[in-house]
Amino acid sequence: MRSSNRRPGRPCLLTPERVDAIVRACAVGANTVLAAEAAGVSRATLARWIARGRAAAEAREDGQPADPREDEFVDLYRRVELARSQMATRALARVLQAGAGSLVLEERVRTYTDPVTGLDVEERQVRYLRPDWRAAAWWLARVFPEHYGPNAKSWDEQLDEFTAGELRSERDRADSDELAGLAARLQAVLEPTATDAPPAELPAPLSPSAA
Repeated sequence: MRSSNRRPGRPCLLTPERVDAIVRACAVGANTVLAAEAAGVSRATLARWIARGRAAAEAREDGQPADPREDEFVDLYRRVELARSQMATRALARVLQAGAGSLVLEERVRTYTDPVTGLDVEERQVRYLRPDWRAAAWWLARVFPEHYGPNAKSWDEQLDEFTAGELRSERDRADSDELAGLAARLQAVLEPTATDAPPAELPAPLSPSAA
């Protein structure tokens, strides 16, 4: 009989080719559905793979021994996370460039000979996108929603909330001090004093036979 090293059961669909397809899709900002379609699997399957890789990666970070059977899922999870973070960073940089007016729309390099010096001159011409405050506002609203989001409160509202919170804290401290004083007075009242102590027991009377 020939021995076989294949594990029983259905072979895993997570092939290196599918991993590469998923990572390429995530690198351009595709969501889970599109990344799964690019790899030829269902969204549920891809979500299950990534969840399995994340759980195994977190277990390893917590010091648990690595299970070699989870290596391919950990690799997928880490590569997808890296591709997504790099894509988000590049997109954020373009948003901030659009807000500052430093986003390059067109760049040309023109070479000509200077008629005076006779030297070759290279001239670089760059055309930038006009500054758009909406790009900066979009970034602020998402990074600092408590200050610039749709539900952000004005400076006066924040000050009013802070003042109200300080007043509540002062009232709570005063109530706590008053309760502590009341408890101390009550304890003093309930504690037995020297006059309230029970009398000492008298010796038993002698019997007639002992007299």
